[in-house]
Order: sequence, then structure tokens, then C-alpha cells
Amino acid sequence: MLCGAFSMATTIASLWTDCWQINSKGSVVLSTRCRGLWRECVWDKFVKIWTCDVFSSYLNPHPVTVIVTRALIITSSIVGVVAFVCLLLGFKYFTCCQESFTKQQYLALSSALYFLVGISSAAGIIRYCVYVYYVHQYEVSLKIPGFPSFEYGYSLWIAVGGSLGAITTAVLSCYEVLHKEKPKPDVIKELNGRKYSHGFEAIKTYV
Repeated sequence: MLCGAFSMATTIASLWTDCWQINSKGSVVLSTRCRGLWRECVWDKFVKIWTCDVFSSYLNPHPVTVIVTRALIITSSIVGVVAFVCLLLGFKYFTCCQESFTKQQYLALSSALYFLVGISSAAGIIRYCVYVYYVHQYEVSLKIPGFPSFEYGYSLWIAVGGSLGAITTAVLSCYEVLHKEKPKPDVIKELNGRKYSHGFEAIKTYV
């Protein structure tokens, strides 16, 4: 439950904080700049003002990597919420909506959805990391004084934590489904109420 909630919260937080790139230490010392999937923000250290500019278009001016990462992280966030709800329904002390599915089925569905969350977010993160790495190497190779060179930001590491949390939750849920012991049939209850062919009921004996 804790891993599932952590995965859902951190995946959504990686979109909300929106600082996937941050300027490196040796580039701009007067301000801190963050680039995300949706906007670019600047923190002025002298004026103490945090300003953000939303990109004019969400699709056209951006590389394919940014668009793909957006789609994968948004999908992971939505599926993560559904997976956490299924995990709640599979919790043994939760007694709501048990008519159509059993708790084992809810846990199996939650495990599959968390696997999807972990794989999709990991794919977006890896692609974005490769993109930032090559852009950073190119900016450093220019050797322009004061030129803002960007490296990995904290939102990316938050997304990494969400991906790892989703895979961990999926493994634990799958383990619960495969290794949960089925209740053994009660022999006394089976015998109770049964009648033999000669018409007499079964007699309970206690030793």
C-alpha cells in the first residue's frame, strides 16, 4: 500500500514540479533556471523572484523526445491512480465493491497496471535522460562564457522514484496473488448436514 501510494504521488509530482532540467553549477551563477515538460522557470537570487514562462505551443516547437515523455508520464499518472484504486479494493480489510471481482482478481489487475506504469514511465525517463545528456554535451562543447548549460533536474529524479516504486508494488502484488494460501476446507462443515444413504445424519465427534 505504501509503495503504491508513493509511486502514484511521485509520478504526479514529477509533472507538477516540472523541473526536468536545471542549469549546471558552472553556467549561470546569478540565477537558477529550470526546464520542464511544459514551461521554463527562472529564480533570480538577487531580487528573490521566481518567474515562469509557459511554452507558446505544446507540440510544434519541441523535440520528439519531450512530446513522447509527456505522453508516457501522463499515461503513467492516470494508470497509476487506477492501479492504486484496484490495490485498495484488493486490500483484505476493504469490503466495498466485492460483487463483480474477488480480492485476488483486484490484486492481479493492480499488479498488471503497476507494471505498465513502471515500464511506461521508465521508457519516458530513459529517453529524456539520453536527450538531456547529448544536449548538455553539445552546450559544454561550445565553451561560451556564461552560456546556460543544463543537466538533470529534481523532477526527473522524482519520476525515477515513481517508476521504481511502481515496479516494486507490482512485484509485491504479484507475490501476494501467487503465494497467498487458499483456505483449507473445513471437514466438519462438509460433514455437517450431509446424510448417508440410509437416512441418518453425520455425527460430530471430538477427540
